[in-house]
Amino acid sequence: MTARAEQVPEQASGGALLRVSSDKIGRLMDLVGELSLSVSETINAPELANLDLVGFEAAAHRLSMIVGEVQDAASELRLVPVDEVFRRLKRMVRELQRETGKQIDLEMRGEDTSIDKLVADRLYDPLLHVVRNSADHGLEPPAEREAAGKSPAGRIILSAAQVGSEVRIQVIDDGRGLNRGKILAKARERGLFGPTEEPEDAAVWKVIFEPGFSTAEAVTTLSGRGVGMDVLNTTMKDLRGRIGVQSEEGKGTTVSLHIPVSLAFLDSVILRLGTQLYCVPIDDIAEIVKPGLGDHLALSAEGGCEMLRQRDRFIPVCRLEKFFDGMRSELPPLSEMVFIVFESTSGPIAVPVDEILDRQQVVMKPLEGTLTRVRASWGFALLSSGEVAMVLDCERLANGGGR
Repeated sequence: MTARAEQVPEQASGGALLRVSSDKIGRLMDLVGELSLSVSETINAPELANLDLVGFEAAAHRLSMIVGEVQDAASELRLVPVDEVFRRLKRMVRELQRETGKQIDLEMRGEDTSIDKLVADRLYDPLLHVVRNSADHGLEPPAEREAAGKSPAGRIILSAAQVGSEVRIQVIDDGRGLNRGKILAKARERGLFGPTEEPEDAAVWKVIFEPGFSTAEAVTTLSGRGVGMDVLNTTMKDLRGRIGVQSEEGKGTTVSLHIPVSLAFLDSVILRLGTQLYCVPIDDIAEIVKPGLGDHLALSAEGGCEMLRQRDRFIPVCRLEKFFDGMRSELPPLSEMVFIVFESTSGPIAVPVDEILDRQQVVMKPLEGTLTRVRASWGFALLSSGEVAMVLDCERLANGGGR
């Protein structure tokens, strides 16, 4: 697998481009990560604690800054424009027009947005399933669109933009929208909701990503097996991303994918709970609060569910001790804790910890083998002190910790 490079005039590009194996770039990023750890271990070595080293602190700071810049430069080497994925989808839309007999206007926005090459390589197939669903199920035939006061040609927008440390990719159509009643009925049939339960729209849309879920009465060559959205969900979990769906009946559907710009380095906050260190991406944190005695409340009527009261709203408390065994035999009172508030797609949660230690850019190592069973975690981070911290996934924490 290679990171493609076009031969373009030097005056047009600002410099000649080279064809470099992505494996070599991956190896470079691993070495940069190891370099960062080695520098941090050296600077923070306990043997240096009581020594009077003239100019050492300034030199150490300068070295740390340079290593950080090398990390950023190495990450940029693996970035490619999302246009490579969008252009392949554009060709497929022409095929979809012939197969469906529908008129489809495709609009692309933000094609120059950069994403990790590893993300780009895995993103095409899941996005193709979303576009196929938009063309097959979302967009109406020309006659039906005209009867609804719409233009005969359906519209699909592929949009990409960088938002903080994430890239947001959206597939937007102006079709008939998701059929809430049909999806809810199928979900109840499969036991995902109770017979009288009336979930919020976000919970209803979420079930379309369940394995094998489909409301299509007939299977077509384009869609109808419920496989594509399941593939999208699995891929997004592997890429540390998340999915959002918005739909309005008769007006269309928007599927949003939120993916980290870089999969190797993580700008994060380090937390301590007991003797265990945790790491959370800084962009996932909505707020850090130290509540007073009147800011927390345990609701026994809700099965002992603890709540944090903050500015006239109640936020469910998520205790990490309940996810990871052997941490503590007794839970301390909430008034003694510091709270990290996350805004997840299913609502806010408050995670109590003992201490906020530091903010660092850490080297991310994914979970492999039997470690993939660890709940509510993306993987592990190697800290500048040489210690290891578990990287928390706030979305899985909010949903009970499942993988």
